[in-house]
This record gives sequence, C-alpha cells and structure tokens, in this order.
Amino acid sequence: MEIRLLSESDFDQLFYTFKMAFSDYEVKFQPTREEFSYRIHHKLQCDREISCGSFDGDEMTGFILHSSNIYQGIPTAYNGGTGVLPGFRNQKTAERMYEFLIPAIRKKFIARILLEVIESNKNAIALYEKIGFTFKRRFRCYKMSRPLASHAEVGIEEGKMEDVKFSFNDFQPSFLDSSEHLKHGDERVLFAKRDNIVVGHIIFQPHIGRISQLAVDRIHRHEGIGEALLVQAQNESKKPLTIMNIPDDEFGFDAFLVRCGFQNQVNQYEMELII
Repeated sequence: MEIRLLSESDFDQLFYTFKMAFSDYEVKFQPTREEFSYRIHHKLQCDREISCGSFDGDEMTGFILHSSNIYQGIPTAYNGGTGVLPGFRNQKTAERMYEFLIPAIRKKFIARILLEVIESNKNAIALYEKIGFTFKRRFRCYKMSRPLASHAEVGIEEGKMEDVKFSFNDFQPSFLDSSEHLKHGDERVLFAKRDNIVVGHIIFQPHIGRISQLAVDRIHRHEGIGEALLVQAQNESKKPLTIMNIPDDEFGFDAFLVRCGFQNQVNQYEMELII
C-alpha cells in the first residue's frame, strides 16, 4: 500500500473511490460529479497539503479529505470525508493514512482535528476512538418533508457574505457552517428586512437545497421571518431543503424546524483529536 498527498490530477479517481466507498453507506449519498466537485472544492475547501489517498498500484483504495481554519479560536483541521473501498477494509488503512497525515497537519501549526460520524455507525466510531478521537457534541440533521408557505410581510433580498450578522445565531455552528469557514465560500445569501433593517438571514446551496445557516434577530422572532426565508430558499432550490448539525440541546430551534415541516433524519457525533 502506498499513501501520498492528493493532487488535482487525482480528482477522477477520487470521485470514483468516493462513490464506491459510500455505496453501502447507511445514508444514501451518491453525488453527481458536479455535486462532488462543489462539495470538496467549495463547501469543504479541501486542503490537499493535509489530504491523502491510499493506493494499490494505480488504484486508489481509500482517502481522507481535510480542510483547515480557525474555529472556536483554535487552529483546526476538519475531516470532510474518510472512505475505503469495501475490498480493502479491515486492513488498518484509515489508521495508516492518519499516521501519514498527522505530521503534515502539525507542520501547519494546527492543534486539533474535528469530524462528524453518524451515531449508528459503530465501526467508524470504534475506529476513530482507537485513533484517539473523543466525543464533543451530538447533532441532529433534518430534511424538509412537505412544502412550506408563509404570509409574513417581510422583504427578502439577495445579500453578500461580508454583510451577514453572525451574532443572530444562538449556538456555535459546526465547522463547515461556521462564520470563519463560510466567509471563504460562495454560497447564496438572503436577508430578511423590516423597515430596511436586516432582521434575519439564510445561507444555503440552491443546487442541493442544503442550508448552512438560518438565523433571526432575537427581538424579531415569532413574526414569521424564519418561515419567509425558508420559503424563498425552498423556491430557489432544486432539491428538498436540508439542514445539518443542529446541537441536540437546541430545543427551540428543533421545535421551529418541526413546525416548518422538517423531520429529524439522522444524528451525528462531533469528535475531536488533539494533536
């Protein structure tokens, strides 16, 4: 087995290996080539200096994809995907890839690695615990199950990321949806306005319907603003809306999402490795 850093020329092999590695995954996840490219280049913002693949001859058999940023005030690497082809599992591939990557991650003065894993994926959890990851938070993930309507009198306008008031959030979003990470992305931003003042925002990816952030100013809640933002995002999205990684102790946000027609589809653990 050879393990090396990834290059842009590995994209086609990476796409194939990703689809095969997740072909038997508990949650169906088979993106198109375009969706996969957006995911790793724009949403994840993959850093190839700390991402690697394992190879058997010319065949890519596994991969680990990382991004990095300052998160919660800490230099952090984020694992946006670990996969191994079914025929190459149980050969300590993931452990060996991390043995290869951790020195490279340390060279970038990064203090920790974060990742998310579905709570029912016991094999992956056991693997990450063996490597040294520990539990941080439990997240709920939602998908809209029915169309939403809104009759709130609120103006919805296109916005820019640099104008977003991240102080509207009640909780610290996960790494991929944090203000630090989103500022370097290119997601669609919509503002809700009352009397020409921004009172809420939604940040999302229209091509897949994935919401990164939805937040409303505390003094303007219970006025239909969140629903109005969701309706506009719903109208612009090509797929049903989803929203990931809401901390499981955010009961008010959970109740709001359920009221708007979202269902809790799956739960994940956030795990951390101090390096």
